[in-house]
Amino acid sequence: MKAPLDPVTLELIRCRLEAGAQQMASALWKSSYSTVIREMLDYSTAIFDAEGRMVAQSAQLPFQMMTMSAPLENLQRRKFAWREGDVVLLNDPYDCEGQHLPDFMTFHPVFAGGKLLGFTGAIAHMIDVGGGAAGSYFATATEIFQEGLRIPPTRIVAEGRPSAELYELIGLNVREPEKTLGDLRAMIACTSVGRTAVEELVGRYGRHAIQTAMAEIQKGSERLLRQRIGELPDGRYRAVDYVDDDGITNEPLRVKLELQIRGGSLTARFDGSSPQARGPVNATLAMTETTVNYAIMAALGRGIPKNDGCRRVIRVEAPAGSVVNAQFPAPVVSRVTVCHRIVDVMLEALAQVIPDRIMAGYYGVSNICNLGGRNALTNRPWVHFEIEVGGWGGRAGSDGLDGFSAHIHNVANTPVEMVEANPQLRLERYELIPGSGGRGKYRGGLGLRRDIRILGDNVTLSLLGDRSKFPPRGLVGGKHGQPGRYVLNPDTPTERVMPNKLSNFALKRGDVISMQTPGGGGYGHPHQRARALVARDRREGKDRAPAAGRKQKKR
Repeated sequence: MKAPLDPVTLELIRCRLEAGAQQMASALWKSSYSTVIREMLDYSTAIFDAEGRMVAQSAQLPFQMMTMSAPLENLQRRKFAWREGDVVLLNDPYDCEGQHLPDFMTFHPVFAGGKLLGFTGAIAHMIDVGGGAAGSYFATATEIFQEGLRIPPTRIVAEGRPSAELYELIGLNVREPEKTLGDLRAMIACTSVGRTAVEELVGRYGRHAIQTAMAEIQKGSERLLRQRIGELPDGRYRAVDYVDDDGITNEPLRVKLELQIRGGSLTARFDGSSPQARGPVNATLAMTETTVNYAIMAALGRGIPKNDGCRRVIRVEAPAGSVVNAQFPAPVVSRVTVCHRIVDVMLEALAQVIPDRIMAGYYGVSNICNLGGRNALTNRPWVHFEIEVGGWGGRAGSDGLDGFSAHIHNVANTPVEMVEANPQLRLERYELIPGSGGRGKYRGGLGLRRDIRILGDNVTLSLLGDRSKFPPRGLVGGKHGQPGRYVLNPDTPTERVMPNKLSNFALKRGDVISMQTPGGGGYGHPHQRARALVARDRREGKDRAPAAGRKQKKR
């Protein structure tokens, strides 16, 4: 019987695995083609054990934290026949527990001594995967078949040989094949970087030591998280919030949570949530689970390595056929809409236990704005993909951050120069919205305004937003943040507030589309705000009302 690993060696292996995952992320970023990966940073990488359980991940998108484990474990349950040199590609949320169709995943097996030791994997958002709208965010989709190309687990590389047929199939079904296929090749290449890192560890410590370390790393995280949860009072804590609508009807969708804490374990129950929607805002159970895991780790996981050991502590129960456990063939491309509400109800429930460690409601929407058209010289389609963020909620001791990525996001903006690299677009305005943050002892962060002018003909607009009806909530007496909206031709006689879910709206040359994102909720009673902070807000112009681009109502 071999001796267990000493703590120093175990920590060295853990750190090297995390560094390997980060090296993969750097390689993918440097090799990518589209602005979605290169500028917005919508991708993640990870290393897994032989059962498909995540051991180490890069510091990228929290929403993708542990999201690759479900499809990889699914493959292992199927007894998928892995061979050295394979890379498997998938994206389908129903066949293999993927996320939504634009999120491609690639998995590369790592062998040692002829035996499967683990995997390296990458997930990245493709700029387009076909479907009914440019960028594949089809707001009026009523089934997943309308959302793009569905890919079951398929060898994109078989024993070292790329599949020319699969590359051709994908290229024929997307609007920007050079960018999509270029990003896919970058994903495949980065998994080889991770494999090399794992093989180097095997060469130094041996296969048995790495297997043992992978198991112990997960056990350590499980033990630490149970301890943190065990420090909380047992009880049941409830919260409910609403999605504005699904884009098909105007009816709000309810996300209802009961959070049960008992003896170092935690159960999130979503009984009472709305039935799955006709429109594409649904989340599958795998999506809901990864969002719940994020919220717990954000609140309690400081200093705990993020891996699948944490998943063992948290149980998620969601009714089949609901917006938090959608069933085939429900559309899911904007599943992040419901997942933002899951974050909100999780934080609202946790605020009943640890209010000093929870922020008020944040902007809570991905503010997606996709533009599409054709190049006047080549007649080839182009896609411009935008995600804008908003204000954080205030929290104990600090105002909310202004116009900054929060919670499951962690995306960056697309720089002005990259927008205007497209000769049919010009970014005319990009600024904070004064007065959009909820008042409180600690003010909510401000939302953003971003205006894009259309300089060409035959350009289409597709939107998938939310939080225009139900604002980000204040906490412990703080006021709500200002809702968001999309406006066509703002500050002109033809100004028009657009639906927040819209597909293929025809824009004219000279039109301006304005994204105006929500501000965060305030924390604590406004009358408790320090005078110096009130004076600073006035000096910096952050409390002016009405906010930019809004008409003041007559009294």
